Amino acid sequence: MAFSIEHVTIRVRDLEASIDYYQRMFGAQVILRRNLAGGKKIAFLLIGDSMLELMGFGPANEPVDSREHYGVHHIGIKTDHFEATYQDLKAKGAEFLGEPFEPTAGIRLCFMRDPNGVVIELAQRDPRVFQSAINQGTVNW
Repeated sequence: MAFSIEHVTIRVRDLEASIDYYQRMFGAQVILRRNLAGGKKIAFLLIGDSMLELMGFGPANEPVDSREHYGVHHIGIKTDHFEATYQDLKAKGAEFLGEPFEPTAGIRLCFMRDPNGVVIELAQRDPRVFQSAINQGTVNW
């Protein structure tokens, strides 16, 4: 099984300032924005071939659960064989934070925690289906 970093998510206090920073410094392109429950907002940026996800809470909203904090939120690990990888990690005793799920067309995810508490997202993303969902406005998270 081959792996690569699929994306990194950074929890930020000021989403617009953070988007501006990554655009100015690294030429990032915003490919998707979403408003989430509780006033949270996310933006996906492309920097070269890599994806950066910015999650904004705003200055008045403090994180509420054990995965919610400012700074690096989680590391996304990409796999082309989601089910086999999930079963392999499960057999090895991985600490999963829930069952695998499909938040939108073309994406399968599950979260786990490393021994230091870092959250890892295992992801399989079909770029054609995901881009189609973006274009059609049917991304569901």
